[in-house]
Amino acid sequence: MSLNEIRTNLVRLSDEDLRALNRDLIGELKARRSLESVRKRNLFSAGDRVTWSGRRGTFEGIVERVKRKKALVKVGVSTWDVPLSMLESVS
Repeated sequence: MSLNEIRTNLVRLSDEDLRALNRDLIGELKARRSLESVRKRNLFSAGDRVTWSGRRGTFEGIVERVKRKKALVKVGVSTWDVPLSMLESVS
């Protein structure tokens, strides 16, 4: 089933069905994010050079500590608490 077909058929669902679908979608998104977080947690370690883009632009720094879902990254004199999903290794 394509995404357009799903969108077209949404109007036929009851409120209860829509809530159940929403719970399932949110659960799937959380599971995917959790797997990505585990993968990235194993990818990075203290001392790694990383980069990420945020609201204030693109930054590059050195990982000080990897936590469960975030990493402390030193950029100059500042330390940023960056979600692992945003980090990319610098070659």
